[in-house]
Amino acid sequence: MANYVCAVRVLRSNVWSDMESSELVPGDVVDLAEPGLDVVPCDMVLLEGNCIVDESMLTGESVPESKVSVVSGDHVLESIDVAAHTFDPAVSRHIVFAGTRIIRARKARSSYPGFSSNSAQPFRATAMVLRTGFCTTKGTLVRSILFPHATKFRFYRDAMRFVWCLAGIACIGFIVNTINLHRLGVSPGEIAIKALDLITVAVPPALPASMSIGMVFAARRLRKAGIFCISPSRINVASKVAVVVFDKTGTLTEEGMDVLGVQTVSQTLGEFGELQTDPWGLENTSTMQDPGEDAKVGGRGLSVDVALATCHSLSIVDGTLVGDPLEIKMVEFSGWSIDERNTTSDPHETPTITACPPQSSHQAIRVIMRCFEFAPELRRSSVVTSDLNGRQLAAYVKGAPEVIRDLCHPESVPKNYDTILNTHTQGGYRVISLAGRMLDIDAAQLLNRKSIECDLVFLGFLVFENRLKPATASVLCELRDAKIRTIMCTGDNPLTAVSVAQECSLIAPGTTVFVSHLKRPALCSSDGNMFVPLTSVEWKESTGQSIELDPVTLIPKSTDPHNACKTELNRPYCLAITGAAFAYLERHAQGTPAWKHMLMRGAVFARMSPEQKAALVDHLQQLGYISGFCGDGANDCAALKTADIGVSLSEAEASVAAPFTSRVNDISCVVQLVREGRCSIATSIACFKYLGIYSIIQFTTCCILYSYDVNLTNGQFLFVDLFAVLPITVCLDRFEPFSRLVPRRPTASLASKRVIASLIGHTVLTAGFQLAVFAMSASQSWYHAPEPATPGDPDSTPEKGDLNTILFVFSALQYVFMGVVFAIGPPYRQRAIRNYAFVLVTVSLLAFELGVLLGPLPGLRSLFGLVKVQVGWRFVVFGMAVANFVMCYFGERVVFPLVAAPAAKMCRLARLVFTGRLSEIARRNSTKGLIDAVDTDTELSGARIKPSLWTYLGHRPGRKEYKILAHMHGLSI
Repeated sequence: MANYVCAVRVLRSNVWSDMESSELVPGDVVDLAEPGLDVVPCDMVLLEGNCIVDESMLTGESVPESKVSVVSGDHVLESIDVAAHTFDPAVSRHIVFAGTRIIRARKARSSYPGFSSNSAQPFRATAMVLRTGFCTTKGTLVRSILFPHATKFRFYRDAMRFVWCLAGIACIGFIVNTINLHRLGVSPGEIAIKALDLITVAVPPALPASMSIGMVFAARRLRKAGIFCISPSRINVASKVAVVVFDKTGTLTEEGMDVLGVQTVSQTLGEFGELQTDPWGLENTSTMQDPGEDAKVGGRGLSVDVALATCHSLSIVDGTLVGDPLEIKMVEFSGWSIDERNTTSDPHETPTITACPPQSSHQAIRVIMRCFEFAPELRRSSVVTSDLNGRQLAAYVKGAPEVIRDLCHPESVPKNYDTILNTHTQGGYRVISLAGRMLDIDAAQLLNRKSIECDLVFLGFLVFENRLKPATASVLCELRDAKIRTIMCTGDNPLTAVSVAQECSLIAPGTTVFVSHLKRPALCSSDGNMFVPLTSVEWKESTGQSIELDPVTLIPKSTDPHNACKTELNRPYCLAITGAAFAYLERHAQGTPAWKHMLMRGAVFARMSPEQKAALVDHLQQLGYISGFCGDGANDCAALKTADIGVSLSEAEASVAAPFTSRVNDISCVVQLVREGRCSIATSIACFKYLGIYSIIQFTTCCILYSYDVNLTNGQFLFVDLFAVLPITVCLDRFEPFSRLVPRRPTASLASKRVIASLIGHTVLTAGFQLAVFAMSASQSWYHAPEPATPGDPDSTPEKGDLNTILFVFSALQYVFMGVVFAIGPPYRQRAIRNYAFVLVTVSLLAFELGVLLGPLPGLRSLFGLVKVQVGWRFVVFGMAVANFVMCYFGERVVFPLVAAPAAKMCRLARLVFTGRLSEIARRNSTKGLIDAVDTDTELSGARIKPSLWTYLGHRPGRKEYKILAHMHGLSI
């Protein structure tokens, strides 16, 4: 994917020549229509012609994109910033990106002086090189895979602290054993070897690898499920996701919407007619039917069926319509056919022509002369059409109803506009407004987009059915049951979004929804953007009940003038925020209680631009949320990259748009990813704990042996590291995720109370049992302490002996039993019995070690340098190992979790006593520190109450803000 080289035709010094794409430099001009050039080798701006490209690898968008050449006077070249990570949407439509596949390149007559005279072809599709290599957008993708950004995640930060703690233990052991070995008279060289060996024992080299292995197994399982990952470290981050933001169309609902019908309007009656579900009924909707009234608003000659057939940016490739699926459905509903025939003397100029089908009562051919594609910031698209002779010119515009309404003559807008619109949107349908105007033939080519898209005549509503995907409702219910907040963020109408959210249970049944409304002056700019300051935001109940929210406190109140007091709702409520209200509050109220309350209550964010989607995710992160975003299109790229966990629904194996790309075209991939994340973080912590205790066990063994100037043999070290600990660690990483999500999220901190209590408890138990076995063995009559083979030469002390044998066998059993102790299954992983590799390895190692300990196997004893120990004492050693296992198992699952919180409070109390702050805190009656330390019983009737000292000791200073806000407003987290 990274190294791609192809042959290209390049213009340098006004001479065309063939060369390898690896030789291209910025400023070169390349012919994209050259045969054999299927994949774009670098980022280029299109100068001549146009093309259709597949950008799924970069954006995750499976719909091909149309690229057009720059036009003189648009100042596009001057606005290009080659150093920027991304291009402005207005510029991107002229850019072909490296790694994208060319579906079709259409040539055009050259309009740049100096090119034609040096080229053998009078028609070309040329583009100028902007960026090459790793500077391209594709290069950014490759760099993100090779060199992922460091993830600011607590687990990785604590992992380094954990390693430093083990290093501190190793240093202490190094110093103590150096002094002890020197006291025994050991030679300096031997002291250096053994002391340095102790450091490698205390800090296991396999510690970082164990974390990577767990993520590798998780990434492999995700890949089998059709989820591809370019940033494996994000898998662990997925375990802590507390909120997931979903796009609507194509994510929660089906991508291909069906046309329900067209609600046309009669300019004579000034009202909507019946919903037309039959496309042939649209032939009689031409505004020429009402010439007297249409003349008043300049709408004579416009037709709804022509608007449906022409207002699009579709193309034909190999006889198939290519472009926006919604526009394809619109054209198919109209019944018109699209043909790209040549109507000029230029064989390469092929404007789009739409022809009425033969069974129509009237034959009409419309030529699309100019096309202004959909712009997210404008929320509309438009075309300029003419008849076949170029005499009758008309502009047709389609877009968001609230935008199109502001662009139309007030006389052409029906009286029941809002009523009909609300009826459709509350029913969950997607509504697009259609409008048009007749144009003067002489001035049409000189008009810019803003001049064309004004003074329009409203033609009607195009209504789409927005069906949910089969998996949507069940997945959202599963996320809600797991206490993971879900939000819808879409560019659709707010009432449509609310209806879909209620249908899929994103908004729980019985929840009241309040929709934001901007109180603004009636005067707006012609392009729909507001230039005058807006005064405030109103929150009205979505179904029209006489209840609204106070704009400051967001507390429900009645709109009845006879009952204007605040009203207590007997059921929960949430908010639906429009993009305009979001932008206003972001600008004027960011950081205020109302702003934070809005973010906590918001369930639906509608009419949101791509930039606003990313801003929403960023604001949620500022509240402390670990956030996820799931979308399917190029409009979601910014939000996908901003989120901690971005999931792109795409057919591509990987894209630069998001860390995760799912080929499963529904949101079930989010649940799978969270399950794998929770399993991965639980596995990583279990492996860290296991390897930490393993190092403590071996550290204790070596320290006891060093006190007699002996050590484990090479065979014993090899067996423990390679054949015992390594297989157990790998098998611990192979645990699969639990079948369902639970409300409690796993800890991601190695410094949490439970993890520290577990490590300290197991350290005390394992080291204590080793010391007990050593003391008990040393007291036996048959026991022989290690002695130098040569009197006066401590270096001659043999490693083989009773002490070495007993400690090696006992510690080997501890390694196996501790693996079982940390093989915790539910609620984040499958039960250990389902991990067949782990069961096989554990049983095999236990059987082998029992054979070494209890069986008459002199060959194995000689292999490991062991001596024969009294038979009865072998069973004592095994019994001590079993007792150690039972206490550790019971402690890990029952005792340590119970004592973790009280022990942490006692430690904090001791720190307060040591620092002298305890008396100061006890004297305080009401302090900001204590107010901020509110945990549970902190707010009664609006009054803050000082918590008890014991509650204060349990407070976590770094508690996330969204948890505090959720408690204040009575929300679940």
